[in-house]
Amino acid sequence: MSELPPYEIREYRPGDEHAILETFNRCFAEVDPTFTPRSLEEWRWTYLENPSGWRIYLAVTEDGKVISQYAGMGQRVLLNGEPAKFSQAVDSMTDPAYRRGLKKPGFFVLTGYPYAENYGGPAPDGDVVMWGLPVPPAWRIGKTYLDYELIRNQNKWVLERGRFNPPAADGREVTELTEFPDDVEALFAAFAAGRGAIGVRDVEHLTWRYLKRPGVSYKIGAVRGPSGELEGLAVFRCGVFAHDDDGLLAELMVKPGATGAASALLQWALSGSEAEGRERLTTILPDSAPEGILLQQWGFRVRPTDYFLVGRNYVKKFDMRWVYDNWYYSLGDTDLV
Repeated sequence: MSELPPYEIREYRPGDEHAILETFNRCFAEVDPTFTPRSLEEWRWTYLENPSGWRIYLAVTEDGKVISQYAGMGQRVLLNGEPAKFSQAVDSMTDPAYRRGLKKPGFFVLTGYPYAENYGGPAPDGDVVMWGLPVPPAWRIGKTYLDYELIRNQNKWVLERGRFNPPAADGREVTELTEFPDDVEALFAAFAAGRGAIGVRDVEHLTWRYLKRPGVSYKIGAVRGPSGELEGLAVFRCGVFAHDDDGLLAELMVKPGATGAASALLQWALSGSEAEGRERLTTILPDSAPEGILLQQWGFRVRPTDYFLVGRNYVKKFDMRWVYDNWYYSLGDTDLV
């Protein structure tokens, strides 16, 4: 490790993003030859424009250079039906010149400590659960020093047209949307009922996540019932996930019992994927979710990925076993698509 310059560990301040991006783009380019530098616009969307807020701690030299970052994306959730917060740890990094390995806490840990102390805690102010999909070195350090625990190895659900065996669509048709309707919040309330934990999918969040993201386009499909009520909504795009270039189902939100809407939306997403030259439709969800059984009955097959989900809880009863059993999430809840 290089000789340390004078530095301080502190929370993000406006303007730090320029130094953050310089270190971030340099560090990730060194380990990934396919890495595309992150733009300032995308960084601001990820953090400053996120309606659930940002979480960032930095190790910064006297001249403003970022040595290390521990960062996260806020996530408003319903926790047993009540408003609360989770967060996904993302973009954590340390300049290779200042890494220490596992023998003693390095900057990843030194920025992680105040991050956890400042942002973790009970509702309504603290993040009840922090979670992430770390690379193996970050997992090894996190479980040694930062109380990371494994939630699950993350599988993916993959659908090929020849296997698609959906229920009848009952005449339901998909309409493609350019914005999210106000009654998506009534749909979300029905979809969320009875779930222990689920990220809030209101108009503000969905608009930020899928319509305002720089450089990425998503397709939005909706199904309405005979009386005009919103029965289901799906979001997909095509891209690389878990080494495969597929159609990616980021969201599938359907009223309980509305199997016709689910069938129509899956057909729409699969057809859209094929129209863009992809042979499969892929998504993720918790293997504890009842939807997983239904998707397999309709033709999806479960495949392993290299991803594993880890977390840390700040309220005792919401431990990782509880999270495993009760938290519903989609591909769109992650930063993977």
